[in-house]
Amino acid sequence: MDARMQELWDHHEIRQLLAVYCHGCDRMDEVEMASTYAADSWDDHGPRKMEGRQFSIDTVEEASRTTTVVSHMLGQSLIRLEGDEAGVETYFIATLMYPPKDGVETLNQLGGRYVDRLVRENGQWRIKHRICVREWSASQPVAGDFLGKAGFVQTQRGHVDVSYAALGMAHSGNPWLGEASAI
Repeated sequence: MDARMQELWDHHEIRQLLAVYCHGCDRMDEVEMASTYAADSWDDHGPRKMEGRQFSIDTVEEASRTTTVVSHMLGQSLIRLEGDEAGVETYFIATLMYPPKDGVETLNQLGGRYVDRLVRENGQWRIKHRICVREWSASQPVAGDFLGKAGFVQTQRGHVDVSYAALGMAHSGNPWLGEASAI
């Protein structure tokens, strides 16, 4: 493949990897999320610093217990390729909704950057080392939901979310916890 075409293809695959990571996290699919990490990976997410695949399991487990919504919005990525390795910086906004406490829901947001070292393993790009950089964060009570009854399809976690059918995917459950396939 021409070097410029290979570079374009690598950029596409890396952006796809970042989107798959967020989809897995947002849909509470720890298997999908863990699949984005290389063997012997590391993730530094502020208070949670650990091997990447274990980070996926722990993050999804905690979020499924403590939040009602997790949603990532990815911004621009700066990608520098070095053969089968890459340096990547990607801006993001993560939004988390927490169930009512004393009758009030809470909305937390984090704006920051994923600063990643990626490696190509078995022909696939994977996260080898991630640092989650905090640019800003905010927490606020939710006073109301102006579109709560407007007829939108509501987000759901796991295989029942409409994205799984549209993407032709299956939520595979957590094999590390001995779960069977959800579909």
